[in-house]
Amino acid sequence: MVVSKYEYTMQLLAAMVSENIAKRQRISREKAFFRFMRSKTGQMLFDESTDMWMNGPDYIADEYRREIKGNHDDKRMQ
Repeated sequence: MVVSKYEYTMQLLAAMVSENIAKRQRISREKAFFRFMRSKTGQMLFDESTDMWMNGPDYIADEYRREIKGNHDDKRMQ
């Protein structure tokens, strides 16, 4: 199976972001990976039109944290 350079970059970034999330949240990398991939930020990473893949893993992890924080804030306001 041939993977494009974009797909390879996206996969590598997803792994790096997951490691960042796992360390910060003190959870397994596997759990962090699945949480990230179910998020809007994870979906954006694999959507070439968003150019999210052009950013570094720390930036993407911060975007994920902002998304999660926003979701928690939204639930508290309801």
